[in-house]
Amino acid sequence: MPLKRLNKTQREVLIEQARAQARLIVEANIQPGKMLPLDYLLMVINDPNADSDRKDRLAIAAAPYCHPRLIEPQKIGKKDREEEAAERAGVGTGWSKDLEFENRAS
Repeated sequence: MPLKRLNKTQREVLIEQARAQARLIVEANIQPGKMLPLDYLLMVINDPNADSDRKDRLAIAAAPYCHPRLIEPQKIGKKDREEEAAERAGVGTGWSKDLEFENRAS
């Protein structure tokens, strides 16, 4: 949102937040372009002066990079079931010898 559309109080808040970010970067001795995005997110999350709503949004954004996702159970689809059934077809029957693969190429 352009600064001109904000009222004086909102502009002052944004300016103060920008100054706080600049102070954090200077205190951490970070060179421009040398900080990883995740490091920046974590730095703002740990900043006691940052807005709590902003911290919440940044925590949501940083979570997938800090905490592994639980493994979801693998779903077996129709094609997978049919393929497994085809592999087991004829096993243990009189046809099993006829179904064995012969390598005639050699």
